[in-house]
Amino acid sequence: MQKRVAMTLVSAGLAMAAPATADGARPNGWYLQAGLAHVGFDEGASIAAGGSTIAGASATLSDNVTLGVGLGYRFSETFSVIAIGGLPPTTTIRGTGPLSGVTVGKVTYGPLIVAANYHIPTKGKFQPFVGAGINYTMVFDTEDSGITDLKADNAFGGVLRVGFDYMVDDRDGFFFSANKVFVNTTATGNAVALGGAPVEAKIDLNPLILHAGWTRRF
Repeated sequence: MQKRVAMTLVSAGLAMAAPATADGARPNGWYLQAGLAHVGFDEGASIAAGGSTIAGASATLSDNVTLGVGLGYRFSETFSVIAIGGLPPTTTIRGTGPLSGVTVGKVTYGPLIVAANYHIPTKGKFQPFVGAGINYTMVFDTEDSGITDLKADNAFGGVLRVGFDYMVDDRDGFFFSANKVFVNTTATGNAVALGGAPVEAKIDLNPLILHAGWTRRF
């Protein structure tokens, strides 16, 4: 009798210690996400030359695709924190309006996101989440074109995100996230077409970063 009770207790303990399956509760702990990230800008700019605003002038930034990697920690079934970075892409800045046809220059940047996530309790392999956090966009390099001595500031901003995991098993699966970043920066330089006059552009970047790939829970 005692042996049977002991075996029952051991079996129950092993069942409690076993990792959760994709159809049940999520395992807590570290997880990794890796995949392609598309950065699509929703830009706008106010541009001044020699201290005077150029009426109707703005700028566009080319979209980018790069490799994004996220490292997160699951504190509970419903709460996690993740940091997302990746290979720094390069965007080309071009003028619009009176500056149409002018290539301002190129900027190599790296958007770092740190966000808290709420995982909506569900049963099954499809596991959605929503989140919010902060973004720090770092400028690594600039390349002059129509503007010489081009410089762009690092910048902080806010992030709203939504996405889901689709788990193949209790450790591996696919993920997708849409991350809306609200951030602006200031770029300065000297305009070649204006005889080297100083130029300052206040640029709203506000990219939507779509990130998808493979996720692994440890």
